[in-house]
Amino acid sequence: MRVLRSIDELRSIRALSIANAQKVGFVPTMGALHLGHAELMKVASDQSDISIASIFINPKQFNSASDLAKYPRTVDDDLAICTACEVDYVYLPEISDVYPEGFDTSITPGSLGSLFEGASRPGHFSGMATVVVKLFNIVQPDIAFFGKKDYQQLAIIRRFVADLNLPIQIQGVETIREIDGLALSSRNAQLTKEERIEAPRFFEILKTFNRTFPNTDNLKDAIATALKHLQGLDHFQLDYFEIADQATLQPSRDISKPLVVLGAILGSQVRLIDNQELQ
Repeated sequence: MRVLRSIDELRSIRALSIANAQKVGFVPTMGALHLGHAELMKVASDQSDISIASIFINPKQFNSASDLAKYPRTVDDDLAICTACEVDYVYLPEISDVYPEGFDTSITPGSLGSLFEGASRPGHFSGMATVVVKLFNIVQPDIAFFGKKDYQQLAIIRRFVADLNLPIQIQGVETIREIDGLALSSRNAQLTKEERIEAPRFFEILKTFNRTFPNTDNLKDAIATALKHLQGLDHFQLDYFEIADQATLQPSRDISKPLVVLGAILGSQVRLIDNQELQ
């Protein structure tokens, strides 16, 4: 594995890959890597001739300076994980490479970005979309890999890649979970002891709803039951619970189309998101 720190290095590697007809796979991250990121990198290594990961804590994705300051910075451990996953290159950009002096451009997602996480975290998806487009232009991958835990993020990326005619295939990878079902996240470390014990109930409730969903004669009853359980959690407050079209994320009850249930709960210091593609 080789660490890259300049755009010129990446461009040289990309030129060679084009000359040799090699497929470049890309996994953008904000560091604090865990087994979910490792799975993305393993898939990228398996499906690409050249695999590249990036580690960049994007300040534009945080709603407050304190939240940004609390985000873990574990670059040595992250690079060890990248090595173990057999990534070919890791891009560690300086903030000035991504946001040079005078930077004054942003990508603003449309309707997809105003729902759910967008409503709870104003500006988050604009910051995410802007940095992903920047990284796509720097790395110029053929295929990029994103986890399905951040389902809305994945939908937004697919939308702007299509809208902006970016020649990149976007592949979603299944969520990696703890043995008790909690979706892996760098933010899980901020859960209190009591919250960590109760947190797996979130996924259990979504799974139960998924099992009930196609078998119930009354969808309203299934939704009411799920809401009752979510609102009954002792250490979390419900932010949202919604059924939506998988492609547009518009709220929907049309069971003839692929649907997804999306939810978020709030702990004392961290919010958890999760989802289930409805069967």
